[in-house]
Amino acid sequence: MRLLVVAGEVSGDQHGSALLDALAPRVPELSVFGVGGDGLASRGVRLVAHQKDLAVVGLVEAFGKVRFAHRLIRRLVEEAASGAADAAVLIDSPDFNLPLARRLQRAGVPVVFYVSPQVWAWRSGRARKIVRRGEAVLVLFGFEKRWYDARGLGEKVTWVGHPLVDAAARELAVPHPRPAEGRRRVVLMPGSRSGEIRKLLPLLARAVERLRASRSDLDVVLVRADSVPEALLREVAGPALGTWSVVSGEHLALLAASDVLLVASGTATVEGLLTGIPMVVVYKVNPISYLAGKLLVKVDDVAMANLVSDDGSGTRAVPELIQGAATPERIAAEVAAFLDDPARAAESRRRLALGRADLGPAGAAERTAEALLAALRGRAAA
Repeated sequence: MRLLVVAGEVSGDQHGSALLDALAPRVPELSVFGVGGDGLASRGVRLVAHQKDLAVVGLVEAFGKVRFAHRLIRRLVEEAASGAADAAVLIDSPDFNLPLARRLQRAGVPVVFYVSPQVWAWRSGRARKIVRRGEAVLVLFGFEKRWYDARGLGEKVTWVGHPLVDAAARELAVPHPRPAEGRRRVVLMPGSRSGEIRKLLPLLARAVERLRASRSDLDVVLVRADSVPEALLREVAGPALGTWSVVSGEHLALLAASDVLLVASGTATVEGLLTGIPMVVVYKVNPISYLAGKLLVKVDDVAMANLVSDDGSGTRAVPELIQGAATPERIAAEVAAFLDDPARAAESRRRLALGRADLGPAGAAERTAEALLAALRGRAAA
């Protein structure tokens, strides 16, 4: 089997890597090319482009990538249609993958979407296009399948579950040491893209500075995504970085042994959900991108941890400080509230536990591999 795989984000690279691991014993002779990160490259994927060349934050920021994206789409379609791919697996990144899927469909290359775009939050009209262009749509969260089903679009949609469930089971099996007695651990997760680091890390650094001005019990740890160069952290964080611990690689056990997480909205909130740790979600984009998003987005919450932990009370499991609300003062106050109010922290943990079922049981990568192969067998039979 020959596959085109496109993963434009770090999380997509992780999901794609787990999928290829699950496909390997099922498809011994598998060749893959496409777009991804170091994870896919380490599994023998021939990268036509690295995901760091596509990853941007916000509508305005994406304009600078348009010409590059058009050229890349043309190259991928030409190569796939020339016989390099029996099918394409397009992982998230809808602004790139939906136009790519249209071109692939015209070229006769079957498409499977893995990770649905957030059609339930904004631009819901894309859902019909996704279902029409894909042989299958493989979704991570249970509520996404319910959303498609409620609109009569669920025939091709399969809930495969979230691969992080397996990662959590593996990593949490070996507990990480708690902070020393009398110490509190705060973990910073400022994102996986350079734009996120530049916008969010200075805010988090100033918030930590404010916290440390009034308390002396903090151990601060920064989780560096593999896609973020250490030089960028040093440039943006400055001298503060020398007062923190910096870790990379597997980190879920560390999160589970911490008190509060300070995270960029995205996959990090799912990691917080799985480890059950109270968190403060922070995000900031270009002001024009934010205003455009406000007009289009139909949900009140941006953090997936809040979306799947809704108990009908009208309150959030974890606070979200977005755009103008993301100030060092507000961030520090929310962290202090979790550290100083055990009842508040316990309630957040309770709410987060409610959302775990929506991520599905272990075995997501294996279910994804089986669903992908079933979809392609069904097309061949037709």
